Amino acid sequence: MKTITVRTKEELESAKERNYEQIIVEGSLADNLKKAKKIAVAGPVTIGLLTAALAAIPLTGGLSVAVAAPIATLTGLEIAAIIFAATMGVGLIIALFKGYEEISYETGKMVLKKKQQ
Repeated sequence: MKTITVRTKEELESAKERNYEQIIVEGSLADNLKKAKKIAVAGPVTIGLLTAALAAIPLTGGLSVAVAAPIATLTGLEIAAIIFAATMGVGLIIALFKGYEEISYETGKMVLKKKQQ
């Protein structure tokens, strides 16, 4: 089985693009990805609201809690997940969980396995 361990967004993107069969995500990336998983399984209306809201935010170098709170109210998602989605990219999160399933999770470690096509 082709397995890789990642700790950064760049490593995660690369592992997904290279079609690793199993991706082990470690550190805060694993914890944030767990929170953001709700975005990947959200309905199209929620994803549309989130994408539109994030696109309307001026690029000031970061998403604040003050800006994320109204988005959380609109979508029902956690503020931490919204801030992480803004950093990682909603598209990457959705694509990742569309192609991979979560096998296990514990604080600081998530194991993803490529779904069978």
